[in-house]
Parts: sequence; C-alpha cells; structure tokens
Amino acid sequence: MNRAHARCSFAAIGAGVVAGVAWPAAAQDVAGDGSAERPLSVLVTGSHLATVEREIGYPVEVITRSEIERANLHTAAQLVATISAAMGFGAFSEAQALGDSQTGVGQAGFAAAGMRGLGYQATLILVDGRRIANFALTTLGGDLNSIPLAAIERVEVLKYGASAIYGSDAVAGVINFVLRQEYEGAEASTQYTAPEHTGGYAKRFTASAGYGKLATQRFNAYATVDYQAPGAIRARDRPFAARRYIPDEGVDATNVHSVPANVDTPAGVRNPTGDPARNYADPACMPPLSFPTAGAANQYQCRYAGDGSATIVDPSERLNVFGALTWQLARDHQLFANASYSRNRFEFVTSPTQVSSQTTLDPKSGFKLPPTSPFYPHDFARAFGIDGAPLNVYWSADPLGARDLAPTTEQLNVVAGMRGTAVGWRYDGALDYSRSHVEYRAADGYARESALLPILNSGGVDPFATNTSAIDALLATAKFEGLLATGTASTTSLDFVASKAILDLPAGEVALALGINIRRNELAQTPTQAYASGDILGLSPWDAISGARDIAAAYAEAGIPVAKSLEARLAVRYDHYSDFGGTTNPQVSLRWQPVSTLLMRASAGTGYFAPSLAGLFTPASRGLTPGNLSDPIRCPITHSAHDCTTQFPMLSGGNPGLRPTTSSQWSAGAVWTPAPGITLGADYVSILLDNRINFFTSQTIIAQCPNGVGGPTCYLIHRGPADPAYPALPGPIVQVDQFLTNLGKQKVTAIDFTARLATPMRTWGRLKISFDGTYTIQNSRQRLGGSYVNQVNHYSSLGGLPGVVPYWHHYLALDWDFGPWSATLTENFQTGGYDESPGADGLPRMIGNYDVWNLGFAYTGFRNWKISAGIQNVLDRDPPFSNQSQQFQVGYDSNYGDPHGRLYWLGVRYAFK
Repeated sequence: MNRAHARCSFAAIGAGVVAGVAWPAAAQDVAGDGSAERPLSVLVTGSHLATVEREIGYPVEVITRSEIERANLHTAAQLVATISAAMGFGAFSEAQALGDSQTGVGQAGFAAAGMRGLGYQATLILVDGRRIANFALTTLGGDLNSIPLAAIERVEVLKYGASAIYGSDAVAGVINFVLRQEYEGAEASTQYTAPEHTGGYAKRFTASAGYGKLATQRFNAYATVDYQAPGAIRARDRPFAARRYIPDEGVDATNVHSVPANVDTPAGVRNPTGDPARNYADPACMPPLSFPTAGAANQYQCRYAGDGSATIVDPSERLNVFGALTWQLARDHQLFANASYSRNRFEFVTSPTQVSSQTTLDPKSGFKLPPTSPFYPHDFARAFGIDGAPLNVYWSADPLGARDLAPTTEQLNVVAGMRGTAVGWRYDGALDYSRSHVEYRAADGYARESALLPILNSGGVDPFATNTSAIDALLATAKFEGLLATGTASTTSLDFVASKAILDLPAGEVALALGINIRRNELAQTPTQAYASGDILGLSPWDAISGARDIAAAYAEAGIPVAKSLEARLAVRYDHYSDFGGTTNPQVSLRWQPVSTLLMRASAGTGYFAPSLAGLFTPASRGLTPGNLSDPIRCPITHSAHDCTTQFPMLSGGNPGLRPTTSSQWSAGAVWTPAPGITLGADYVSILLDNRINFFTSQTIIAQCPNGVGGPTCYLIHRGPADPAYPALPGPIVQVDQFLTNLGKQKVTAIDFTARLATPMRTWGRLKISFDGTYTIQNSRQRLGGSYVNQVNHYSSLGGLPGVVPYWHHYLALDWDFGPWSATLTENFQTGGYDESPGADGLPRMIGNYDVWNLGFAYTGFRNWKISAGIQNVLDRDPPFSNQSQQFQVGYDSNYGDPHGRLYWLGVRYAFK
C-alpha cells in the first residue's frame, strides 16, 4: 500500500468510525437500544425464519426508498455502485459492451452486479425474494436494467454466500429488491439533468397511484410507471477519451484498417501514399482519421483512429411498469399478485466496418484490388515485386458510417401467491414466471459481405482517397439494416415455505422453516439467416441454440436458542439439476449478544452454481481478439502487421464439458452500539471458489505463452505453416481459442466496515451519517501451474475478468433535515491500482483514486409539492487515466469511472391528496 493511498483510505475509515454514519437505523441498530416497544417480527434476506432482531448471524445492508431518492439514484445499476462490497470489477455495465469481441453483440443492453470481484455469475439478484430470468443473450445473471426502481420499497444486500438458503448463484452474495406492497394516493414527478459538458443529458417522468386499505377495505391496488431517456456522450465530447493514440502515455488503440488503405506486401503492410524514396515511409494519411504512429512497422502505415463519433455512454430509452394487487381474504390469509414489465432500447456506436482478409468469413477472401482498377498503385506494387497481382487491402469503410447496434430488451415478471398463518405455521407460496426477451438490430454502418466485396473487388472504389458521391451511394447498397438476432430466457417457478416455533427451551423457542422450490429454466437464441451465415461483415456466424433445465429443491432452517444471549441457526438445502444431478449445501450461523450494546456473530457454509445453459450450448463462433496484440516470437523479428499490434482471429463459445463451481465460505464480525443512535460494525468474510467458470482472455493467453510455442496457454494458440521468408520461426497465428472452461480456484478475503450516527432533532435540525466501506485483503486467482496471483491493487486479465480489484471502496452519506428543508451529501470513493499496461517509459503505471461527491437539496414547504435540485460529481472529477485494452473506450476504464462529469439536476413532484 503506498503512502498516498493509505492516507486517503485510513482517513476515511477514521472519519466514519469517529463520526458514525447514517442509515435506515431500524434495520441496523442492535436490539436493546432502549426502545420500550418490541419490534414486529420480519423476514430478513438470508433467512426463511422471521425475527424480531435487527441484526442476524451475517451482515445484511438495507437501503431504503428514502435513501434512494435522496441520493438521486435512477437505476438499479446506479444503486449497486453505492454498495461497498460491489465493484465494477467482475460486474458488467452497458459501457463494457462496447469492448465485446463482436462490437457488443452478445451482451449489449445488459447490466449486472458483481460482489467481491467474483463475477456477476456469483451474485444472485432477487425481486421480492424470488428469482428473475437470466438475461437472454448472456451466460448467467439477472439484468439490473429490468428492475423497476421507482417501485422499490427497500433493497436488502446480503454480503455473504447463501446457497443453503437460495440455491445456485448465491455464492458471493444476494441483492434483494423489495417492492412496495401497499400504497394509497397518487403522485407524479419529473426530473431533468443538464450536463456541464457536451452530451449526457437525461430526462425522467414517473407516476404512481394506489387505492384501498388492507385494514378496512381488505384490498390494495397499486401501479407505477417510470420513463427515462438518458442521452449519449461521444468520445470526442470528453478530452480524456477523444484520442486513440497518446504516445506520451504509451497508448496506441489505432488499427491497420485505414483511410487511405494499407496494403499487404512481402516487406509487411505499407501504405502507397508514402515516400517512394524512403520505401514508402511517412505516408500521406488523413488526420485526424488516420496517421502514422510510433514503431518500426507503423512508420510505413496509416493507422486508423476515427473521428471520435463512437459513443462512450450510449443513448437509451427505458420504460418500467409495475402493478400489484393485494387482497386480505381473512385476518390471517392474504392473496397477492404483482407484475412488472420493462422495455429498454439502447444504441451502441463504434468505428466503421473494417474490411480485409482478417475480417471476412473466408480468410482467403477480403478486399482484393485488381490490377485493372484505375486506382491500382503500379509503382508501389512494382517496388515490392507484386505488380499485376490483386492487392490485399486493409480499409475502413467510412462511407458506410459508424456501426450502430440497437438492442431492445424486454423483461416480464409475474407472481401470484398466498401468505398467512394456518394451524400455527406462517406460510408463503407463489407461482411466478419471468421472461427476458432481447432483439439486436443493426441500425447503421453494417454491411453484407456478399454485396460489398464484389463492389470493392471490381476496382471501381478508390481505397486511397475520398470517393465520389455516386460511389458512396453504390457502397450504401451493401448496407445491412435490420434484425440480427433474438433471444428468450424464461424461468417458471413454484415455491412454498412454512415456519413455526416447534419447541420451548429454557433459553427460548426453537423455530423451524421447511420449504420446496421447483423451477424450469429455458433458453432460445435465434439469429437471422444473414447473421447465422456469417454474411454480416465483422460479425462472426452465430448459430441458433436452445436448451432447458429442471431444478427441484428442498430446504430446512432451524433457529435454536442455545442460551439467553446465544442463538444458532442451521440451514441445509438440497438441489437436484436435471443435467448435473444433486448437491447438498449446509450453513450454520451464531449470534451472541453478551451485553445489550454488543453483538458478535459468525457463520460458515458451502455454495454451488451450475454452468449456465448459454455457457453449455453456445456454439463456436469466429471473431477478432480485442485490443492490439503482438506475437511474442514473430513480431520482434518480422515487424509485420500480421504479427504486431494487431487483432488475431479468435474462436469462442460455450463448452458442454463444464463442471459446476463449488464454494466454501465463513465470516465473523461484531456490531457495537456505544450510545443510542450510534452503531459501529465490522465483519471479516472469506470465500473460496473451486472450478470457477470463465475463459482466458487473449491477453492472458499471449502473456502465458511468452516464447510463442512453450507455455501453459500455448495450446490455445493455433499457427499456420512456417513462413518461407522466416523459416526459423513458427508459423503466424491463425487462431486464438477463448472457450469457457473451469479455471481452478479463487480466494477472496475482505473486511466490511459500517458506522451509523443519527442525532435527535435539534434547533438546527437532525443529522444522519452513514458509512459503508470494504477493505479487500485478497482476491487471488489460480494459474494453470497451480500458483496464485493476487489481483488486489493489480491489473489482471486472468479468468476472463480483466481489471483492478480495489483494496478499498466506501460510500458515505450525510443527511440533514430541518422542517421542510433537507439536504444530502454523498461520497463514493475507490482506490486505484497498477494499470494493465506500463507507461511510455516501460515502468509500471498507477491508476489514480476515484472520488466522486454528490449534493442534493429538497423543499416540501408548498402543499403537496416537493422541489428538489442537486449536483452530481460536484468536483467535476474525470475518470482516472488507464491504458486498458479490454474495452473500446480509450484513456480510462469504464469498470472504474463515469465519463459524465459535473451534472445539474432539477426535479418536481406533486402528490394528489
């Protein structure tokens, strides 16, 4: 830990512990705080037993509706970013889709939560304690974009594995979005967010209405509608993201597909516009679209950078509708039904289509400029002994425009059930259905290979200069606009759980919960004929897949009072998968309260998650490796564009031989209430995964095959025949494999800190302070040789999860209330770490800390009105610089920083009473 980082982190911890921190106090205070009224028993995420205690045997964080509104959080993804145990590393954001190997196809429009840096597949997302369907075109994970945040009553975050309670996927933790159950009245609100810099505006409209009182009218009906329209930010709108070539920082994210085009020669890839007297060095490129970059080979090439029109924040339209009906049949029996529907449309704009033998379906094909073309550079070809032969051209199809992928995602969740008490048993059962449906459309810039190549190879298009409008119109006839693929994933589930106090002991009652869950998961992904055939240039062929899985589970949980101050909870769950057989996972927790102001707790258990249907059945598809890579053995000698700073052909897909991932975990902690309104807590968590599922990134594959032929990942690199020009070298790389596989073990240890302070009302108002911080001690991944690499504070791409695991992340909130006035100040702080790439001097480079402050105000002094305003990113903090190669964005890591900058917002709400 360097000294600057230590000062920031421990100063923050000290401030939180001394001051305490604000919170939904009712959810976190230790029992015995002096309250005279015994609280009602409630269910807490992580247990099927109702409890009157506010703290249980493992850490649960509660985020209330009021806190969500005061922090001006609009989406579930924004909310998850405030959870200290969650981090961008291992999660998935919309911005990351731009770095997908197929320009976002496959996960565009998806957002997922990742706890503890274990990957979003290991974090279970629940809505009202029940599962939702996985995103239809990814491996595992509930889509945060489908959560109706406007209808949320609170969010409960279990920062600990809970497979014994919830089954598969709950290895790293659980995030449960609890919906409003009863609401009477009507309200409407609107908000507009104006950026200080270009791009990134947002507007939001929300309306809610409810009628009926359960206590008197025996029913309640409630509905809410939420519409949001965030605007785009383009790379050129932010100086830190505008340049794809930053030589002072060692950044070169340009590519060989250029305007003017480059040409393959026996001496390497060169540009015909160069100086003939100097072997065509220093070509006449078209800045800022293209220019030569540093490097022995690059001085002969035009390297394409683009015009900065690619989006770094995608524009979107988001609609969420939620409705609930509750009917009180009798005092102890209640029918309930609710449904939510989300429809989100996004646009992802990246660079124009690249055309060459590297990007066509048949590597022997490509843009072959014939010698009969009036644009054929005979002098250039003669200088390299290839005059009269078709030239292999590397061209960026700028006349077609930037590629624009427009996914539309829909999610439907329907639940109907009954709850109550019968013969002393508290019961809850429901039938629920959840479906995710995704459509991917090409909105602009994509081309049909079968139509474009004949036009190019006829010789009528000049790849070395600007063409006429007539030629551009001819090229436009090859465009593909329309549906690319659809996907549907669904989960149908029947669950029932009942609990009861079954035995009186001297220390209290023994409570027992018994439950069953039966569910069926189905998946279907269907590409259009053009996509499946590989005719969309730059997109790999995508085969249709389908699959289904049946899961049946039975579970039990017991709460046993060992002594007046000591309670044990034992849980066990058996899950049977139709394709993987059965698994049994136990869990035990202890809660000890020796004095009224101190609670100590510990827990231990095992976990499990099965490979996803997509991970098992996705067929192999071809693409290009992300970033610019170099063949470690050929590049230093050949300096060829085929071997250096290039994208290699890649084959990726699922793996029917995947084995389930298992886990073991334990935790220990304490919560101390030294005085009313003050709570301090700390919990140590340890998680060990075995047979974790992911893939080796292309960067890892190359790095662990340092001499090109001998190393633990060399078997994933395929080479062609030896090149006669370099007979002593192995042949060029023709394919890199990136299939899902079981990658060994992963160890995570961390400490979560919490602090709360809530003052009584004073003459100056009332103050609440809340602080949640996570110190990650270890996040170690096992390499092929068996050794471990700790990714805390260090960039790594092991296991298909590239990025830095921060050793410290905290969220601080200060709330002030005084009559109709209120204000909230929040801070979201995260430490940096070593970057993926060294600086231009070859020395390791540090990514800076990222510290964002937000400020909001509200006034409710006008009858039925609430007026609010605020500033997001008060200090206008840019994301820290990063030279990462995993994402399309340049200059920063979208896992780690938000490019919006300072934003001003104004909101108005009116309640109809």
